[in-house]
Amino acid sequence: MKLEQNDLSMMFSSTEISDVFFTEYLSQASGDAVKVYLYILFLSKYGKDVKVNDLSKKLSLPLKTIQDSLKYWEDLRGFDEKDDWFYCESFAGSGTS
Repeated sequence: MKLEQNDLSMMFSSTEISDVFFTEYLSQASGDAVKVYLYILFLSKYGKDVKVNDLSKKLSLPLKTIQDSLKYWEDLRGFDEKDDWFYCESFAGSGTS
């Protein structure tokens, strides 16, 4: 038997964001970069595939803006393609490792 979550349950769940995101990164990031980060963080809870074209359509942002936002977070180590997108030392522990 395969159990699947319906899309309505996604709408009523919660997404946890580390406090260090607010204290260290929020003020420096553009609004579009924050929008991209939050949406990908939301999708990551459900193991959804993330495609740049889909992000562009869903967030109503130009493809270039999505690409620039992803590069911004990658440069800050907000995510790394070979690791879990939203867990890295800088966001989780503010460099305490």
